[in-house]
Amino acid sequence: MSIRQNTMKALLFAVVFTIGGFSQGVDTAYVPVRVNVNAAVSILPDFDVCLSIGCPRGEQTNVMANTETTLTLLIPRSTSVSYIAQRQADVPAAVRHSRGKFLLELNRQQFGNAEVSLFSVSGKRIMQSKASASKSGEINISRPNIAQGVYLLSVKGVNGSSFTNKLTHRGGALNINVAFGGEDVSMRKQVNSVPSDAWTITAVATGYNTVSYSFTPVKGTNPVQNITLSQPLAAKNFTETVNNVSFDMIYVPGGTFTIGCESSSGCPANTSPVSGVTVSSYFIGKAEVTTNLWHAVMGGSASWGGSNAYTNMTWYDAMEFACKLSRMTGRNYRMVTEAEWEYAAKNHLSSLEGIGNSNEEWAYNTWNASHSGGIDPIGPGGAIHNQKTRRDAQGVGDNITGRLIRSIEGIGPALRLVISAEMDFPPGMVPACDIHAPTLDGEPVNSYRDPRWVTGSDARWTSSGDIAIGSFDLRIWEDGAARLRGYNDRFQIADIDGQWFTSNNIALVFVPNSGSVRKYAYIFLDETQGSLISDGGFVNGYIGRIVKEAASNVAKPTISNLKSGAELAAAAGNDYKMVDMVNIPQSVRQQDSRLLDGANQGWFQHNQGSAHHYRKDVDVDEFRFTVNQGSSRTMLANGNWFTVNNTFLRVTHSDGYTVDYLYAVTSDGTFYHNSFMGYERGDFRMFTKTDNNSSTLNNACGSICTGEIPKGQASSIYNNSYFEEIGQSTFVPAPCPTGGCQ
Repeated sequence: MSIRQNTMKALLFAVVFTIGGFSQGVDTAYVPVRVNVNAAVSILPDFDVCLSIGCPRGEQTNVMANTETTLTLLIPRSTSVSYIAQRQADVPAAVRHSRGKFLLELNRQQFGNAEVSLFSVSGKRIMQSKASASKSGEINISRPNIAQGVYLLSVKGVNGSSFTNKLTHRGGALNINVAFGGEDVSMRKQVNSVPSDAWTITAVATGYNTVSYSFTPVKGTNPVQNITLSQPLAAKNFTETVNNVSFDMIYVPGGTFTIGCESSSGCPANTSPVSGVTVSSYFIGKAEVTTNLWHAVMGGSASWGGSNAYTNMTWYDAMEFACKLSRMTGRNYRMVTEAEWEYAAKNHLSSLEGIGNSNEEWAYNTWNASHSGGIDPIGPGGAIHNQKTRRDAQGVGDNITGRLIRSIEGIGPALRLVISAEMDFPPGMVPACDIHAPTLDGEPVNSYRDPRWVTGSDARWTSSGDIAIGSFDLRIWEDGAARLRGYNDRFQIADIDGQWFTSNNIALVFVPNSGSVRKYAYIFLDETQGSLISDGGFVNGYIGRIVKEAASNVAKPTISNLKSGAELAAAAGNDYKMVDMVNIPQSVRQQDSRLLDGANQGWFQHNQGSAHHYRKDVDVDEFRFTVNQGSSRTMLANGNWFTVNNTFLRVTHSDGYTVDYLYAVTSDGTFYHNSFMGYERGDFRMFTKTDNNSSTLNNACGSICTGEIPKGQASSIYNNSYFEEIGQSTFVPAPCPTGGCQ
């Protein structure tokens, strides 16, 4: 990074501003910081927190090398506050944002003539424009193609008024609409908790790479933040050492190649070649991250297999590791992209260990059946919560090109580290320190109207990711009105108005003004992400991920004879009655006969192009679910089973191990489930009834897939301490309201 870029970065983070009016007061947080060189260090709040609770006070100061310096912050005492129509003097700016759309509401007095700029995290100015209050209406600043990634938004006004905001953009067009507030600025925002990544620590020094990462301060004295700034790397191999564990990084000069399989002797599925793919120079780990290295960074000690590849990690675990290693070394360590993995395997195989042999390795991008092309491709939706790509040797044809699908919460793949040599990160890649697993605060009361679904007029729930069946575009109002954009009964895309209710916080039901009721079994991943399955098929249903995003404002539809959620549920039938899901009564435990497959058939998910194939056998006395690969069968769920409201499925082994799913069965006999299990939370699978000895089973996975799955086997592979929390069900029942659930 140049001196000019470092200076610009320091200027961007030099601003500290305070918005008064915390409804419950503030606490003081003391954060000791130590840097290995003289540096400017700032700790600033994310602007989402400013929008939610008024902006806490951050701090910036210069620190001497290897000298502990304490920064003082003011943090909100309450995590449940609402700011409505704060006075302009108290709120210099408000920001609302969604994918690619940002609305800045600026104080006219302080920002009447504003300079709005967008910078990359390396300090490069991406866009700049003037916004003047003298112009009528809103001012639109737009760029058609901004790469996905984390950016810094800088706004400078009069008399030194200015602020910065870290924002994440998901790629494509970026629009900033600037409006100037009148007497008041309405925030219209309430939060239940402060985001865990609500603050950012940044350290800057001339001639060194900048370090920036998320941080959550607490009241009182916080742990010392030890920050290492490193100088840019030379274009040659080097050895890194952390906590007495060393590993080698191999320099790979960039180039252009064809990604995918070009073999004439047969290729793995989903490896069609794409030519003209260019990667910039980078450093790649000579070997996969070992158990010793993992514990040197994450803590603990390796009791066995210390020099072997560490594979007990999820995709998010790998991101956390890369983030911590980056902080320890001052270098931007990250996960390899598909293009970098294959370019190294095809051009530098002799310099690397283990690549293309046996271990699966994580890749950055979300799964897609096709390779991504272009310059420094990072694949589709790399940072979103969806199933991910893994690279390995499938033992078919050209093993270097093998690529498979993997649950984002699944464990097993190894990690091969990479550092970009010519940039901080490939364009659009979200740094590991800015990626966190989605979390929920808890379940709201079982009320026939789960409030998490409410969007109002200026937001919607819509499909997310590349793996989906059908379409989903839904707006929800608190009073029970709803609008679903989808296929109507004449198989035309249209806006369909109606009402909505929920059942036990696991099923959303849309009741159109005319036509059939549509039920969606759902699992929320966080307040803005979820996963759906339904029995409506392609036309009247949806299977896939969803996301809540800002959308064009629409008037709430006028619905005659609006009913309460309880009234709608009663009219819809017994499948929607409120149940005490904490202690599920025997009276509601059933066995949905649609799941029974008979003695000579089973449920099969044929994953063409994947090494994994899934089987279920469902008998009255036992439910069995396995994943099959090669000649091995791995038990995922087996034991006694029951269903609730034709939506919820629980399987309990004789040793007490319990698994939970939501399920749906379509009119054509397709059996979907949505998993609550920690290793695949929110992942959905699709099964069709198949003869036990059919050629389909035999061709997919041989004798291990044919015949009935044996009964009375040991419980799931995940039922042990090695897998810890990811082997357990994450289902949290909605608490019963006052008076009970019946």
